[in-house]
Amino acid sequence: MAKKNRVGVLSPFTINRPLNRREKQHHYHQGRVKKHGGEAAVLNFDTVITMNSTYLEVVDNDYEKIGQASSLLMVFVIMIITFLTAGIIAAVSDYELLVPFFVVSIIFIPILIFLSKVILLEWFRKTHYPVRFNRQKQLVHVYQTNNQILTLPWKDIYFTTYEWRNNVNLVGHILDKDGETVLNTFGFGYWGDKVELDHYWEFIRCYMEEDCLEELADTVTLCPPIADKKESYIFGLQYIIKMESRLSWIFFLFMLPIYFMESLARFIAMQTSKIPQWSQEVLDDCIVSPNDPIQVDARINPPHLWRYIFANDPLEVYQARYDKQQSANQRIKLKLEKHKID
Repeated sequence: MAKKNRVGVLSPFTINRPLNRREKQHHYHQGRVKKHGGEAAVLNFDTVITMNSTYLEVVDNDYEKIGQASSLLMVFVIMIITFLTAGIIAAVSDYELLVPFFVVSIIFIPILIFLSKVILLEWFRKTHYPVRFNRQKQLVHVYQTNNQILTLPWKDIYFTTYEWRNNVNLVGHILDKDGETVLNTFGFGYWGDKVELDHYWEFIRCYMEEDCLEELADTVTLCPPIADKKESYIFGLQYIIKMESRLSWIFFLFMLPIYFMESLARFIAMQTSKIPQWSQEVLDDCIVSPNDPIQVDARINPPHLWRYIFANDPLEVYQARYDKQQSANQRIKLKLEKHKID
């Protein structure tokens, strides 16, 4: 077996290794309905960039985390730079301080370099690393973190969960001919607990395999507006704050300084990074009919987005959205009843 190494940026995956026990237990099988609890048949967790009858494009598993690491580290970087600058000014004025300053610099400069390298895991890269599921041709196109595009048949990918530092991701493994050795891995969409990932997997699987596109479209409420442009500061802040219920208001004021720092770091990351561009081959494989009845993207986002972000929609708006999604999930469940359950 080749030497183990890692792929990915913020949440790297170990490859050139055998599948572990948990990955085998949590294997998501194509062609089988994944049984899970809860009222919903599928959940998308606001990860859909674009969905139509030809392809579904979702964000990578690190998209939501952008800004978290750099927001904390850039504070330390600024403090160290300020300290070193003040030290230089003081040393120029008083030569007796040169030796102490030199000693301190030997300690702090390597720390500064290390922190800067970690920050650059988010800055000056790509705004996101999308994964595109081609329903028409049953292919999966992956924009990898090394900027290479990987295209694979849907049924050749081993989907499972992957745990890294208490994060559980939904991933796709590319296995060797022995069916055991992981040659490559890509993460996509949402990271959370196992039950949530079961719902998310069903959203992806149903898109690729089932006759329920209209129902799936009805479950999508928010799409990141990043298909062909960089994320704005306001949307980045909204995506960070996004609340599940009004109970989160209790912690909002305490979290506000953190939200501000994270949103600033996220904005810098987006502005210094490039928009990923699919190859012409992928674009040719994903031509969308102008009359496609399924057209889901940022244009369907709630008109009063701040209200949605703060879980503060008027009751009639909330109820209408809930009823729409509930109806869609019930229709999906009815269509899945005839299938083999995993």
